[in-house]
Amino acid sequence: MNTLKIMAHKTLTISEEAYEALAGLKKEGESFTALIKRITTPLRKKKLSEFAGIMAGEEFDDFEKQRLKQGILKAPDYKE
Repeated sequence: MNTLKIMAHKTLTISEEAYEALAGLKKEGESFTALIKRITTPLRKKKLSEFAGIMAGEEFDDFEKQRLKQGILKAPDYKE
């Protein structure tokens, strides 16, 4: 049985500085796709629970207040 695997392609626009940083991480013969997959694998393997509590307390309150003020975040609509 023959199977055809079609891969989508996306174009990313990055700064020269970002390109140079990525190019410096590439192994000989490694594609940028393989590089990005290699360096992001550890991030994708994290469980959501590992992020719980990262932003808490006063730091989060300040962040949330700023986002509300900028209109980026909407205040929750509490219904009792």
